Amino acid sequence: MLNAAELEKIMEELKNFSACDGHIESVLIGCGTVKVSFQTWDAQKLVIVYNGVESVRESHAVFGDVAEYRQTADGEGPAVYEFFDTDGEPVLSIAAESMQIYKAGENAEVDEALFDVGVEYIGGQRQREFLK
Repeated sequence: MLNAAELEKIMEELKNFSACDGHIESVLIGCGTVKVSFQTWDAQKLVIVYNGVESVRESHAVFGDVAEYRQTADGEGPAVYEFFDTDGEPVLSIAAESMQIYKAGENAEVDEALFDVGVEYIGGQRQREFLK
């Protein structure tokens, strides 16, 4: 795992992003965590990390054009984060407690960036650990 200084060289945390005309390159689902690799219309590589995930719904999300991204919260329970295609249909919907957006550095590959954010949930987990 990279230390904070090394991570800052390849990743920059963002507050928001424009999903219009971008596409999802990959979705990694772990215990309570989802990591989405996203490329914007101007070829910026992003990693969006969702924590405290309660549900994920996907329908042909990878490599299709994304027209819109919405976050909705009703004050009770997790927020819902949704990617919509050009027909207005949701292609990826994630109910989660929180979200962070990271921009990969120019020399970083998106896949490298996904793993540098953390791989602690990949493999080796036990269901009882998740249910704690």
